[in-house]
Amino acid sequence: MSKKEVYIIGAGTYGEVMHELAEILGYKILGYYDENEEKLGIDIMGVKVLGKFSELNCSEIFDRQYIVAIGNNLIRQNLMQLINKYGGKTPSLIHPTAVISPSAEIGKGVYIHANTNIWTKVKISDYTIISPNVVIAHHTKVGKACLISTLAGVGASINIEERCFIGMGSTIVTGVNNIGKDTTVGAGAVVLKDLDSECVYAGVPAKKLRKLNA
Repeated sequence: MSKKEVYIIGAGTYGEVMHELAEILGYKILGYYDENEEKLGIDIMGVKVLGKFSELNCSEIFDRQYIVAIGNNLIRQNLMQLINKYGGKTPSLIHPTAVISPSAEIGKGVYIHANTNIWTKVKISDYTIISPNVVIAHHTKVGKACLISTLAGVGASINIEERCFIGMGSTIVTGVNNIGKDTTVGAGAVVLKDLDSECVYAGVPAKKLRKLNA
């Protein structure tokens, strides 16, 4: 398989977003996979939905490249880990207009969209999505399989644990130390202090609304 050939898992609207990003970077999309039977065989941006990813065997995953165009952090993480386990590849895709510090560390299966600014010694862990126009200040760490939404701003030296969702236009100010795993920050929220794991926060300043799975 060519280094520039890739399949997309997820034939929804975000699949189309990732299709465009991949093509900008010179990839050829060979096909889509989706679990929704109604989508099987249809064309997405001129490329067919080939089948269900869950029905592929190990040899069909081995040495192929996959984009996982799924916003749900846990589902995306599980799929990418499975792909990597069976020898498939999850390339990182970085839009050419993104500004990435040469000292930043970017994991595998990371998607960084247009006009994002990643500062000095930021670490973006595997399977994370950074949407357009996000700013992440120096020395911040973003854990595995997070999603940081459009126009969010993240201050310096903050530890964001795995599978966090940071909503559109939200701000996490410098001085915050830690955002707990699996926590959601609502759109437009302003985070002024550390956040617990597995909770939903919103507002200005951000306040805990509820505990997940309580």
